Amino acid sequence: MTNKIVVLLEEHEEITAEGMKLLKKGDYELFFPKNKLELFANDEALSSKAMLVRGAIIGEDIIERMPNLKIIARGGVGIDNIDIEAATQRKIHVCNVPDANFTSVAEHVVGMLLSLSHQIVNGDRAIRKGEFHARHKYIGRELTGKTIGIIGFGRIGQLVAEKCVYGLNMNVLAYDPFVNETKMKEVELVESIQDIFKEADFITLHLPYIPTLHHFINSSVLKNMKPNAYIINCARGGLIDEEALAEAVKRGDIAGAGIDVFQREPIEKDHVLLSVENIIATPHMGASTFESLNRMVVGAVKEIIRTLEGNIPENSVNTF
Repeated sequence: MTNKIVVLLEEHEEITAEGMKLLKKGDYELFFPKNKLELFANDEALSSKAMLVRGAIIGEDIIERMPNLKIIARGGVGIDNIDIEAATQRKIHVCNVPDANFTSVAEHVVGMLLSLSHQIVNGDRAIRKGEFHARHKYIGRELTGKTIGIIGFGRIGQLVAEKCVYGLNMNVLAYDPFVNETKMKEVELVESIQDIFKEADFITLHLPYIPTLHHFINSSVLKNMKPNAYIINCARGGLIDEEALAEAVKRGDIAGAGIDVFQREPIEKDHVLLSVENIIATPHMGASTFESLNRMVVGAVKEIIRTLEGNIPENSVNTF
Protein backbone atom coordinates (compact mmCIF):
# COMPACT_ATOMS: atom_id res chain seq x y z
CA MET A 1 0.00 0.00 0.00
CA THR A 2 1.35 3.41 -0.95
CA ASN A 3 2.23 5.73 1.91
CA LYS A 4 1.63 9.36 1.13
CA ILE A 5 4.08 12.00 2.35
CA VAL A 6 3.69 15.76 2.24
CA VAL A 7 6.94 17.68 1.88
CA LEU A 8 6.18 21.25 2.90
CA LEU A 9 9.22 23.45 2.41
CA GLU A 10 9.69 27.18 2.48
CA GLU A 11 11.24 29.07 -0.41
CA HIS A 12 14.79 27.93 -1.25
CA GLU A 13 14.56 24.83 0.98
CA GLU A 14 14.94 21.46 -0.66
CA ILE A 15 15.46 17.77 -0.04
CA THR A 16 19.04 16.69 -0.58
CA ALA A 17 19.89 14.01 -3.14
CA GLU A 18 20.61 11.49 -0.39
CA GLY A 19 17.25 12.19 1.23
CA MET A 20 15.42 11.74 -2.07
CA LYS A 21 17.29 8.52 -2.71
CA LEU A 22 16.03 7.09 0.60
CA LEU A 23 12.45 8.08 -0.18
CA LYS A 24 12.53 6.60 -3.67
CA LYS A 25 13.48 3.19 -2.27
CA GLY A 26 10.06 2.73 -0.68
CA ASP A 27 6.50 2.72 -1.88
CA TYR A 28 5.96 6.41 -1.17
CA GLU A 29 3.92 9.03 -2.98
CA LEU A 30 5.35 12.50 -2.46
CA PHE A 31 3.51 15.82 -2.56
CA PHE A 32 5.33 19.15 -2.74
CA PRO A 33 2.76 21.91 -2.12
CA LYS A 34 4.33 25.37 -2.36
CA ASN A 35 2.43 26.67 0.65
CA LYS A 36 -0.41 25.97 3.04
CA LEU A 37 -3.11 27.13 0.64
CA GLU A 38 -1.89 24.78 -2.06
CA LEU A 39 -1.85 21.97 0.50
CA PHE A 40 -5.45 22.69 1.52
CA ALA A 41 -6.53 22.54 -2.13
CA ASN A 42 -5.12 19.03 -2.59
CA ASP A 43 -7.26 16.29 -1.03
CA GLU A 44 -4.71 13.63 -1.95
CA ALA A 45 -1.97 15.49 -0.10
CA LEU A 46 -4.23 16.06 2.91
CA SER A 47 -4.68 12.28 3.21
CA SER A 48 -0.94 11.79 3.77
CA LYS A 49 0.43 9.86 6.73
CA ALA A 50 3.63 11.83 7.11
CA MET A 51 4.94 15.35 6.75
CA LEU A 52 8.52 16.50 6.23
CA VAL A 53 9.19 20.15 7.06
CA ARG A 54 11.99 22.55 7.87
CA GLY A 55 10.94 26.15 8.52
CA ALA A 56 7.26 25.99 7.52
CA ILE A 57 4.76 26.79 10.28
CA ILE A 58 2.67 23.73 11.12
CA GLY A 59 -0.24 24.91 13.20
CA GLU A 60 -3.43 23.35 14.45
CA ASP A 61 -5.22 24.32 11.24
CA ILE A 62 -2.98 22.05 9.16
CA ILE A 63 -3.00 19.22 11.69
CA GLU A 64 -6.80 19.18 11.85
CA ARG A 65 -7.06 18.94 8.05
CA MET A 66 -4.84 15.83 7.86
CA PRO A 67 -6.75 12.96 9.56
CA ASN A 68 -4.28 10.20 8.63
CA LEU A 69 -1.15 11.99 9.82
CA LYS A 70 1.15 9.84 11.97
CA ILE A 71 4.36 11.87 12.03
CA ILE A 72 5.65 15.39 11.48
CA ALA A 73 9.41 15.18 10.98
CA ARG A 74 11.42 18.39 11.06
CA GLY A 75 14.76 18.49 9.29
CA GLY A 76 16.43 20.38 12.11
CA VAL A 77 16.69 20.68 15.87
CA GLY A 78 14.21 23.33 17.01
CA ILE A 79 10.52 22.47 16.82
CA ASP A 80 9.02 25.85 17.76
CA ASN A 81 7.41 26.11 14.30
CA ILE A 82 5.19 23.10 15.06
CA ASP A 83 2.12 23.05 17.32
CA ILE A 84 3.26 20.24 19.62
CA GLU A 85 0.12 20.32 21.75
CA ALA A 86 -2.21 19.91 18.79
CA ALA A 87 -0.09 17.07 17.40
CA THR A 88 0.04 15.29 20.75
CA GLN A 89 -3.73 15.48 21.15
CA ARG A 90 -4.05 13.72 17.79
CA LYS A 91 -1.30 11.20 18.73
CA ILE A 92 0.98 12.42 15.97
CA HIS A 93 4.70 12.03 16.57
CA VAL A 94 6.74 15.21 16.21
CA CYS A 95 10.37 14.39 15.53
CA ASN A 96 13.54 16.39 15.11
CA VAL A 97 17.15 15.57 14.27
CA PRO A 98 19.01 16.62 17.44
CA ASP A 99 22.53 15.70 16.35
CA ALA A 100 22.44 17.12 12.83
CA ASN A 101 23.74 20.64 13.10
CA PHE A 102 25.74 21.04 16.29
CA THR A 103 29.09 20.94 14.49
CA SER A 104 28.08 23.59 11.98
CA VAL A 105 26.61 25.90 14.62
CA ALA A 106 29.62 25.52 16.91
CA GLU A 107 31.92 26.42 14.02
CA HIS A 108 29.76 29.46 13.23
CA VAL A 109 30.15 30.62 16.82
CA VAL A 110 33.93 30.28 16.55
CA GLY A 111 33.79 32.24 13.31
CA MET A 112 31.94 35.00 15.13
CA LEU A 113 34.55 34.95 17.89
CA LEU A 114 37.41 35.40 15.47
CA SER A 115 35.61 37.99 13.38
CA LEU A 116 34.71 40.11 16.40
CA SER A 117 38.01 39.84 18.23
CA HIS A 118 40.12 40.58 15.15
CA GLN A 119 37.81 43.23 13.68
CA ILE A 120 37.59 41.26 10.44
CA VAL A 121 34.23 42.57 9.27
CA ASN A 122 35.11 46.18 10.07
CA GLY A 123 38.39 45.75 8.22
CA ASP A 124 36.66 44.24 5.20
CA ARG A 125 34.16 47.10 5.01
CA ALA A 126 36.94 49.68 5.31
CA ILE A 127 39.26 48.27 2.65
CA ARG A 128 36.37 48.08 0.17
CA LYS A 129 36.03 51.84 0.65
CA GLY A 130 39.73 52.35 -0.01
CA GLU A 131 40.46 52.98 3.67
CA PHE A 132 43.62 50.94 4.08
CA HIS A 133 44.61 53.13 7.02
CA ALA A 134 41.71 51.57 8.96
CA ARG A 135 44.19 48.99 10.23
CA HIS A 136 45.25 51.66 12.71
CA LYS A 137 41.65 52.20 13.82
CA TYR A 138 40.38 48.65 14.13
CA ILE A 139 42.81 47.06 16.57
CA GLY A 140 41.99 43.46 17.42
CA ARG A 141 42.39 41.37 20.54
CA GLU A 142 43.92 37.91 20.82
CA LEU A 143 41.59 35.17 22.01
CA THR A 144 44.34 33.28 23.84
CA GLY A 145 43.84 33.68 27.56
CA LYS A 146 40.44 35.34 27.23
CA THR A 147 37.34 33.96 28.96
CA ILE A 148 34.26 32.79 27.13
CA GLY A 149 31.04 32.27 29.05
CA ILE A 150 28.75 29.60 27.64
CA ILE A 151 25.11 29.81 28.70
CA GLY A 152 23.49 26.47 27.95
CA PHE A 153 25.89 23.54 28.05
CA GLY A 154 24.26 20.99 25.77
CA ARG A 155 25.81 19.45 22.67
CA ILE A 156 26.54 22.72 20.91
CA GLY A 157 27.75 24.49 24.03
CA GLN A 158 30.09 21.62 24.88
CA LEU A 159 31.53 21.53 21.36
CA VAL A 160 32.10 25.29 21.47
CA ALA A 161 33.95 24.75 24.75
CA GLU A 162 36.18 22.08 23.19
CA LYS A 163 37.07 24.31 20.25
CA CYS A 164 37.77 27.29 22.50
CA VAL A 165 39.91 25.33 24.99
CA TYR A 166 41.88 23.09 22.66
CA GLY A 167 41.92 25.27 19.57
CA LEU A 168 42.08 28.81 20.92
CA ASN A 169 43.57 28.41 24.41
CA MET A 170 40.67 30.23 26.03
CA ASN A 171 39.28 29.92 29.52
CA VAL A 172 35.70 28.62 29.70
CA LEU A 173 32.94 29.32 32.18
CA ALA A 174 29.66 27.47 31.63
CA TYR A 175 26.23 27.84 33.16
CA ASP A 176 23.43 25.33 32.79
CA PRO A 177 21.00 24.51 35.62
CA PHE A 178 20.56 21.00 34.19
CA VAL A 179 24.28 20.15 34.00
CA ASN A 180 26.11 19.33 37.21
CA GLU A 181 29.38 17.96 35.89
CA THR A 182 31.58 17.89 32.82
CA LYS A 183 34.38 15.64 31.60
CA MET A 184 36.32 18.71 30.51
CA LYS A 185 38.50 19.63 33.48
CA GLU A 186 39.33 22.93 31.77
CA VAL A 187 35.68 24.07 31.99
CA GLU A 188 34.41 25.71 35.15
CA LEU A 189 30.70 25.14 35.74
CA VAL A 190 29.42 28.15 37.66
CA GLU A 191 26.40 28.09 39.96
CA SER A 192 25.39 31.68 39.30
CA ILE A 193 24.77 33.06 35.85
CA GLN A 194 25.93 36.42 37.19
CA ASP A 195 29.47 35.03 37.20
CA ILE A 196 29.22 34.73 33.43
CA PHE A 197 28.04 38.30 32.97
CA LYS A 198 30.69 39.77 35.25
CA GLU A 199 33.76 37.76 34.17
CA ALA A 200 33.40 36.71 30.54
CA ASP A 201 35.08 38.54 27.67
CA PHE A 202 32.71 36.74 25.29
CA ILE A 203 29.29 35.28 26.02
CA THR A 204 27.60 32.78 23.73
CA LEU A 205 23.99 31.65 24.10
CA HIS A 206 22.92 28.04 23.54
CA LEU A 207 19.38 28.00 24.85
CA PRO A 208 15.97 27.10 23.46
CA TYR A 209 13.43 29.87 23.12
CA ILE A 210 10.61 29.59 25.63
CA PRO A 211 8.36 32.42 26.87
CA THR A 212 10.14 32.64 30.24
CA LEU A 213 13.41 33.37 28.39
CA HIS A 214 11.98 36.15 26.24
CA HIS A 215 14.50 39.03 26.26
CA PHE A 216 16.60 37.06 28.72
CA ILE A 217 19.41 39.39 27.67
CA ASN A 218 18.08 42.89 28.34
CA SER A 219 19.39 46.34 29.22
CA SER A 220 20.04 45.50 32.88
CA VAL A 221 21.98 42.36 31.96
CA LEU A 222 24.01 44.20 29.32
CA LYS A 223 25.00 46.84 31.87
CA ASN A 224 26.40 44.10 34.12
CA MET A 225 28.75 42.83 31.39
CA LYS A 226 32.32 43.99 30.95
CA PRO A 227 32.60 47.05 28.68
CA ASN A 228 35.02 45.18 26.38
CA ALA A 229 32.82 42.08 26.21
CA TYR A 230 30.97 40.69 23.20
CA ILE A 231 27.81 38.60 23.08
CA ILE A 232 27.02 35.97 20.44
CA ASN A 233 23.63 34.46 19.68
CA CYS A 234 23.46 31.57 17.23
CA ALA A 235 20.67 29.87 19.20
CA ARG A 236 17.21 31.40 18.97
CA GLY A 237 15.80 34.83 18.28
CA GLY A 238 13.84 36.45 21.09
CA LEU A 239 16.46 35.65 23.71
CA ILE A 240 17.95 39.14 23.29
CA ASP A 241 16.20 42.48 23.44
CA GLU A 242 17.51 43.78 20.13
CA GLU A 243 16.72 47.43 20.84
CA ALA A 244 18.57 47.21 24.15
CA LEU A 245 21.52 45.49 22.48
CA ALA A 246 21.83 48.19 19.82
CA GLU A 247 21.81 50.91 22.46
CA ALA A 248 24.30 49.08 24.69
CA VAL A 249 26.83 48.77 21.86
CA LYS A 250 26.36 52.38 20.77
CA ARG A 251 26.83 53.61 24.36
CA GLY A 252 29.87 51.41 24.88
CA ASP A 253 28.29 49.31 27.64
CA ILE A 254 29.65 46.32 25.71
CA ALA A 255 32.06 46.11 22.78
CA GLY A 256 29.84 44.41 20.22
CA ALA A 257 27.87 41.33 19.22
CA GLY A 258 27.52 38.54 16.69
CA ILE A 259 23.89 37.75 15.88
CA ASP A 260 22.68 34.94 13.62
CA VAL A 261 19.06 34.71 14.82
CA PHE A 262 16.41 37.37 15.27
CA GLN A 263 13.12 37.84 17.04
CA ARG A 264 11.27 38.18 13.72
CA GLU A 265 12.64 36.65 10.54
CA PRO A 266 13.33 37.64 7.87
CA ILE A 267 14.44 40.98 9.25
CA GLU A 268 13.75 44.31 7.58
CA LYS A 269 16.48 46.20 5.73
CA ASP A 270 16.51 48.94 8.36
CA HIS A 271 16.66 46.58 11.34
CA VAL A 272 18.01 48.33 14.42
CA LEU A 273 21.12 46.12 14.65
CA LEU A 274 22.30 46.57 11.08
CA SER A 275 23.39 50.18 11.42
CA VAL A 276 25.49 49.64 14.55
CA GLU A 277 29.23 49.30 14.11
CA ASN A 278 30.75 46.29 15.89
CA ILE A 279 27.61 44.19 15.47
CA ILE A 280 27.99 41.34 12.99
CA ALA A 281 24.75 39.96 11.59
CA THR A 282 24.20 36.81 9.54
CA PRO A 283 20.84 35.54 8.17
CA HIS A 284 20.18 32.52 10.43
CA MET A 285 22.80 30.51 8.58
CA GLY A 286 24.71 28.89 11.43
CA ALA A 287 23.42 25.45 10.48
CA SER A 288 23.51 26.09 6.73
CA THR A 289 26.36 23.90 5.62
CA PHE A 290 26.09 21.17 2.99
CA GLU A 291 26.94 18.55 5.59
CA SER A 292 24.47 19.78 8.18
CA LEU A 293 21.60 20.25 5.75
CA ASN A 294 22.07 16.73 4.45
CA ARG A 295 22.14 15.24 7.95
CA MET A 296 18.95 17.11 8.85
CA VAL A 297 17.03 15.90 5.81
CA VAL A 298 18.29 12.33 5.96
CA GLY A 299 17.56 12.13 9.69
CA ALA A 300 14.00 13.36 9.18
CA VAL A 301 13.40 10.97 6.28
CA LYS A 302 14.64 8.03 8.35
CA GLU A 303 12.20 8.93 11.12
CA ILE A 304 9.35 8.99 8.60
CA ILE A 305 10.33 5.60 7.20
CA ARG A 306 10.57 4.08 10.69
CA THR A 307 7.11 5.33 11.57
CA LEU A 308 5.43 4.30 8.33
CA GLU A 309 6.96 0.84 8.70
CA GLY A 310 5.20 0.53 12.06
CA ASN A 311 8.16 1.28 14.33
CA ILE A 312 8.56 3.91 17.05
CA PRO A 313 10.59 6.94 15.91
CA GLU A 314 13.88 7.46 17.73
CA ASN A 315 13.61 11.21 18.27
CA SER A 316 9.98 11.92 19.06
CA VAL A 317 9.73 15.06 21.19
CA ASN A 318 6.22 14.32 22.43
CA THR A 319 4.66 11.39 24.27
CA PHE A 320 1.13 10.02 24.32
